[in-house]
Amino acid sequence: MPFCGSPPKPVQRKIVILGDGACGKTSLLNVFTRGYFPKVYEPTVFENYIHDIFIDGQQIQLSLWDTAGQEEFDKLRSLSYSDTHCIILCFSIDSPDSLENVKNKWVGEILEHCEGVKLILVALKADLRQSENANTNNGDDGADNLGGTSAYNNDGQLKKLVTYEEGVSVAKQIGALRYLECSAMKNRGVKEVFTEAARIALTARPGAASANGQPVADNSGSSSSCAIM
Repeated sequence: MPFCGSPPKPVQRKIVILGDGACGKTSLLNVFTRGYFPKVYEPTVFENYIHDIFIDGQQIQLSLWDTAGQEEFDKLRSLSYSDTHCIILCFSIDSPDSLENVKNKWVGEILEHCEGVKLILVALKADLRQSENANTNNGDDGADNLGGTSAYNNDGQLKKLVTYEEGVSVAKQIGALRYLECSAMKNRGVKEVFTEAARIALTARPGAASANGQPVADNSGSSSSCAIM
C-alpha cells in the first residue's frame, strides 16, 4: 500500500515491435527512447527498451521489445510474445514486399504465438513520399504502370512507394485498431505511434482479445496520418 501522498506506481505494459528486417523498427525505437536517428544499420536480435509515458495523466512504464525480422530468428523471436499487451506491426513505405509480409507472414505468426493481441499497423520512412526524388506516376508514361507515388533510389531506379490507401486497406484486412505513418529520420509522428500503442495497451489484457471486428475509418485528411477503427 502506498504511503499517503506518495505518487501511484506506473502501470506496466509490454509492447512488441514486429516487421521485416531493415524496415526501420530499431530506428523508430531509438528516436523515441533515445532521441537520435542511427546512421548505420545494425541488425537486431533482441533488445528491450524501458520508457515512461503519460496518457491522460496516467504514468505508464512501457517495456518495448525490438525483434529481428529475419527468418533465421523465427524460433527465437517466438519467445518475445508472452504477456504482450499490444503489437506495433511495421512495414516500410519503400518496400511493398514488407507490406505483403504483414499479411502473408506476420499475422500468421501472431495468431500462432499471441492470438487475440491488439494490433496497430505502422508505415515507416514516410518522409520518402516528400523527398526531392519522389514523383507521382499515374501510369501514363509507360513506366511499368507503377501507379501512385514512386521514388528514385540511389541507383537511379524508379521504385513504387506504398500509398496511404494501401496501408489503410491492409490495416482493415488484419483487424488493426490503428493505422499510422511516421518518419524516424525526420522525427515526425514517432511519439504519436507510441502514444496510440500505450493507450490501446492500457485497455488490454496480456495476449487477450483485441480485434473488435470494426473497420478502419479512413482519415487520410488527418495531419497525423492516423486511421482509427
